[in-house]
Amino acid sequence: MERSISIVIPFRDELDALPELIRRLDLATTPLERWFEVIMVDDASTDGGSKIVERATRDRAWLKLIRLDSRGGQTGAFRAAFATAKGEWLIRIDADLQDDPRDLPKFLEKIDLGIDLIIGFRDQRQHRFADKLLTAVYNLVLLLLFNPPVRSFSGSFVAFRTACVAGAPLWTNDHRYLPLIALRRGASRIEQVFVKHEPRTTGCSKYLIWKKFLLGPPELLLFFIRYRLGLYDRREAGETPL
Repeated sequence: MERSISIVIPFRDELDALPELIRRLDLATTPLERWFEVIMVDDASTDGGSKIVERATRDRAWLKLIRLDSRGGQTGAFRAAFATAKGEWLIRIDADLQDDPRDLPKFLEKIDLGIDLIIGFRDQRQHRFADKLLTAVYNLVLLLLFNPPVRSFSGSFVAFRTACVAGAPLWTNDHRYLPLIALRRGASRIEQVFVKHEPRTTGCSKYLIWKKFLLGPPELLLFFIRYRLGLYDRREAGETPL
């Protein structure tokens, strides 16, 4: 059974990457014989990149653009996209061309089997050593705190059953923990697929090592507290969080 999908791509100041990203999306989605949409969310870019996406929407009915008036980060971008997405499954992809949309068939194969959560595992990460080290520590801490059923949650190419994440309250930088939130909200069938990870050839990374090092631990602690308090749990209509 073929499921409908919403592909969500946040971007900020990725002017040079966007034309190639749209070209790759064309190649990846042309063979799709199912309902799909691609939602690109402009996180208050200052380089005019949204104009490229806006032009592309004119002859691509499946492509949609959301503009954020002020910076919301990736979490704000996902929050805006989730509120409008119509697919039964959500797939998140980064806009910097390090994720390759041509890996989509690997996710679709699992989605059509009814898998709730599919993690793209980057077999050969094209990141600096310091980034890889911090990611390894991050994954180890998550394993110790949450005992998840997969070995890595650091990938940006991920698919979720929409019901497992749509409507969930999201605090600052909670986009990092969307797979864990999906697990908390009922995702029970989880698998990983191997994906390509390309070196960045345009723009610059929005992630700074010193910020990850200083802000990462308290951010993770706050998420852990919210998680244990059940603030991400599904709730009946009219029920409010703690």
